[in-house]
Amino acid sequence: MKNFIGFDPMEFCEACFQRQKTVLCETYKDTFAKITSIHFSQQAKLDRLLNRLGLLPRMVERRWTCSVGPETRKEFLDSLWGIGITVHTLEDHLKILSRLYRPDVRPLGEKLAVDLPAQGLWEEFDPKGRSWVPLGAIGGNGKSSTEARLGNILRNSGIEGTSYFRANKDGDAVAAIPMERRAALNIASTISEPTSVTWKADAHGGRAVIDLKDLEVIPDEIMNFLKRLGKKDKKFAGLIIFENEDMSMVSGALGCIKVSLTKSDDTVDLGASGRADEPVPVGTIQEERLSAFLDVIKEIGGTAVSTKDAIVISGSRGSATVTFTDNDRSIQDGTSIQVSASALEDPQRCSEVLSTMRKKVGLLDVSLDALLASRWPVLNDTDLQYVVQSAISWYGSNPALAQKIIGGPDKLPKIRDWHSRIKKGEIRSALDTVTLGKIIKRLEGGGIQAAARKTA
Repeated sequence: MKNFIGFDPMEFCEACFQRQKTVLCETYKDTFAKITSIHFSQQAKLDRLLNRLGLLPRMVERRWTCSVGPETRKEFLDSLWGIGITVHTLEDHLKILSRLYRPDVRPLGEKLAVDLPAQGLWEEFDPKGRSWVPLGAIGGNGKSSTEARLGNILRNSGIEGTSYFRANKDGDAVAAIPMERRAALNIASTISEPTSVTWKADAHGGRAVIDLKDLEVIPDEIMNFLKRLGKKDKKFAGLIIFENEDMSMVSGALGCIKVSLTKSDDTVDLGASGRADEPVPVGTIQEERLSAFLDVIKEIGGTAVSTKDAIVISGSRGSATVTFTDNDRSIQDGTSIQVSASALEDPQRCSEVLSTMRKKVGLLDVSLDALLASRWPVLNDTDLQYVVQSAISWYGSNPALAQKIIGGPDKLPKIRDWHSRIKKGEIRSALDTVTLGKIIKRLEGGGIQAAARKTA
C-alpha cells in the first residue's frame, strides 16, 4: 500500500500555523516532515533519537522526512517534546478542522429564474442526496437562464472544463456568480442535510475501506485530511484504506460536514495488502531495479544471497537481512532492515538505504552517487531525467564517468533517441542538452575508433 500522491498534504495547514509553525508536521499517517529550520544541536538530538529507534530519514520533495511504525509512534512523539522539538500531528489537524466547520444546516432560498453566463451542461447541487442534478436551460437572444434555489451551488461543464457558481441576487435579477471550487464545495457542505457513508471491514481484520465514489462532493480540506490518514492500493483502485484504530478520526472528520459512518455487513478481502509489513517476494520486484541495487552492493565490497522473501547482505562487520515491503517507510531493527520496495524507484531514497547498509555491515566508503547513476536503469522518463542529469553533472570533472553513466547498451539508445527528438523540436527539456550532445558524441567517436582498430 502507498500514500496518495498528486496533492500537497500541507495545502490546508495555513489555519494551523497562524501563530507559529512547528518544527515537524505529520504529512501522512506516521510520516513526519521538517518544515522549520532548527539549530544543529537540536538536529543532532533528533538524529540520535532516530538512530535509537532504528528509523531512517530521507528527503521527500526537498524536505527532511522520516516515517515511524505504529509500535514506535508514541515513543517518537513523547521523545520529541523531551528534546524541545514541536510537532503538528494529524490529531492536531483534526481539532482545527472541527473548529472550522459547524453542524447546522444553512437553509436555501426560494426557487427563482437565474441568468446563466455560459453554455454547456448546467447542474444544481442537491443538499439531500449530496449529488448534482441536471438543470434545464432556456435560451434566446444570445442569453440563457434556468430555475434554481437562491443561494445554491451550480456547476457548469463545457469545453473549457468545469466551473462553479452560486445563485445570488444581482440587483433585481438573480445571477450565477463565479466562485472557486474549494469555496463552492465548502458552501455545499453547509447547506447539505445529514447523511451517512458505508464502510467495509477487511476480511482479515485490522483495516477498513471506504469507496471514494461516496466521498465525491465533500470539501477539499476534508478530503485532504482523509488522504493523509489513509492509504491506496493499486489492486483496489477506488478505495481508501484506513487502520481500524484511525476510524474514530475518519468519523470525526466526516462528522464536521454532517456525514456519519455506517458499517456494512459485507467485507473486503484485502489479502496481503491489509497487512502493512507483509514481505514483498524478492522475485516480484522489477528485475532491472533489483539488479542495480545489488550491483552497487557488490561494487562497495558486499555480498548478497537471495531467498524467496529476503536478501542477506554481508560485509566486514557482519550481515543484515533485507526484506521489502509495500508500505512507504524503511526501518531497521538490529540486523533486520525493512526496505520500501518503492525506494528502488527513487535514486535519493535508494542511496539513503545503501548508505545505511554500508554503515551497518561495513562496506567501502566510496561515492554512492556515481555508482548508483552508472547502474541506474532507464525504465521511464523519470529514470531518464535522473541518468542524463547525473551524466551532465559529472562531465566537467570526469568525462569518462559521464560516458559510463549513459553508455550502457540498455540506456544509450533511449537517451540518444530522446536527445534527437529535442534537436528536432518535438519535445523540450530544461536540462543542458548541449553537454549531453558532447557526451553522446564522445561515445560515438570512441565506438568508431574501436571499430577502426578492430578492422586494422
